[in-house]
Amino acid sequence: MAHQSENAKKLNIVVKRIKDFREIPEPSIDDSDVWLLALPFGRHVSDAEKSDEWFKCLYEFASKLGPNSLLAILTTAEDAAATWPKISKIMRFQLWIALKLDTPISSSDQCLPQHHASLLILSKYRSSLKHAKTRIAYTYCPACEKTTKDYGGKKHVYHEYGTLMSDIWRDISWSPDHESKEVEDRLADLFGIDQHRNLNVYYIFDDCRLQPDRGSSLLVKKASDDMIKRRTDKHQKSCLIKGDCIEALRKMPENTVDFCFADPPYNIDKRYDHYDDSLDIIEYFNWCDRWISELARVLKPGRTCAVLNIPQWSIRHFKHLCNVLDFQNWIVWEGLSLPVRMIMPAHYSIICFTKGRARKLPYAELKRKTDFDKQAVYTLKEGFCLRPNCIDRRITRNISDRQLVTDMWWDIHRLKHNCHRADHPCQLPPALMRRLISIFTQPDEIVLDPFNGVGTTSLCADGMGRRYIGIELSDQYNNIALSRHKMLEQGKDPFAKNGDIPKAKNSRVKRIGNYSYEVPKKALQLEVREIARKLGRLPNRDDVEKNSKYPIRYFDDYFVSWAEVCAAARTTGMKESKSEDNQLSLF
Repeated sequence: MAHQSENAKKLNIVVKRIKDFREIPEPSIDDSDVWLLALPFGRHVSDAEKSDEWFKCLYEFASKLGPNSLLAILTTAEDAAATWPKISKIMRFQLWIALKLDTPISSSDQCLPQHHASLLILSKYRSSLKHAKTRIAYTYCPACEKTTKDYGGKKHVYHEYGTLMSDIWRDISWSPDHESKEVEDRLADLFGIDQHRNLNVYYIFDDCRLQPDRGSSLLVKKASDDMIKRRTDKHQKSCLIKGDCIEALRKMPENTVDFCFADPPYNIDKRYDHYDDSLDIIEYFNWCDRWISELARVLKPGRTCAVLNIPQWSIRHFKHLCNVLDFQNWIVWEGLSLPVRMIMPAHYSIICFTKGRARKLPYAELKRKTDFDKQAVYTLKEGFCLRPNCIDRRITRNISDRQLVTDMWWDIHRLKHNCHRADHPCQLPPALMRRLISIFTQPDEIVLDPFNGVGTTSLCADGMGRRYIGIELSDQYNNIALSRHKMLEQGKDPFAKNGDIPKAKNSRVKRIGNYSYEVPKKALQLEVREIARKLGRLPNRDDVEKNSKYPIRYFDDYFVSWAEVCAAARTTGMKESKSEDNQLSLF
């Protein structure tokens, strides 16, 4: 089994295959079961538009669920985005899990192969999701037999079995329109807690499937080359614009941009410069609708607009984008940041829409691409690690570890170290922008980012031979972007390591300064583990001060919190390779 759930009492699993969703039995008012409805995977945007009867039945079913019930819906991403609003008044959004498909599905050369399904987890109760603490087993690189992630000097603070589960599941997979024992077993363990008894699984095969059509929007508002007059853009020069994005976009002519990318403030209280990131939710989405409409207006026919956000907000963006453009792809980016809860938030959505019928994706024409572009559109195959020495050995041995990208991205990681960061709290990794630009544009085409920040998008576009338009409200961020573009003009790498410590942070945990540690942090954490074993519990500060051979100031100065001091005492420690002996054990 690829997972391990602590103290779980596996639910009783009842599986049925049905053709008509009316065959699902009516739940009782005291029902506390977990229900999984697996919909036909042919459902896409146009199907959702024609599914009034299905949504009515789903609403009636959900309204009768007991107060402790959970409802899981397995379907395509675009259908999940259309389904959730239909029952949002009676079900609480808890989780959007991206589940890998057994085999990528290629439908045309106008979109990326589809490599994931969406598993919505909804509850009748309003509190946070209740579940068993679940870990995913470590995987090992076939070339070096070490863990696929390099845990470096922190192996002592990880569990011997695996890492906490995230909201992207790649260790198991699903074959569309087939039963999945792996998914059933995981849900039965994950929710194997006292308030649940049964997992009722219904695979629905006929009645809510319509003719699939990946090229239609919910409100059909088509654009085509013969309906929209093209404007010449050969004289458009690259530029950075300091100002409000909506005002700046309104001054731009329509149909002039080849690729629009937006990574807006997420309205979850980040610390941006000169921006209120805690807007009322209605005001926030009204504002989003305005700049999305402007991006749609300036976008050329056949070209792509991509919006990055967390899945819950992407559902709302999806609804408005369907009114002004046509759906193309739903990209899942596994961008794990901080592990803030027992199911780690790693899932970010990049929803891609085009104006009218999409052109053939430029990345498919690899012969016309630069070497830089070709590297960007090949992803690391699952199971291989990113250790430089292992990569070198694979090259020497001619081991194939790359494949063309799909719509599920797991090999691009966030910027972890300050030496690669500019002074901005939410800086995207350059590799992400290089991949998007390579997939959706050709050299000399125009890339626009209305939230350009410190210039990651515009710098990547510039370095890849594209023209760019970057809009940024903050003087501080815009000035940083200008200085980084000057570095690029001088032949310097604006993404190279630097010795500066950025002031902006994405976390409220204090930043520890540069120390020359008199005692390694690992040694301090392992000693706290020994103290915990002697006490039979996690020690507090007084316990460590009394029992440690090291001065308490080391623990106060070297760690950001007492939780970090006790990190090794909370777990078992892990081994990085299959042959390594695990000498650490839980107290």
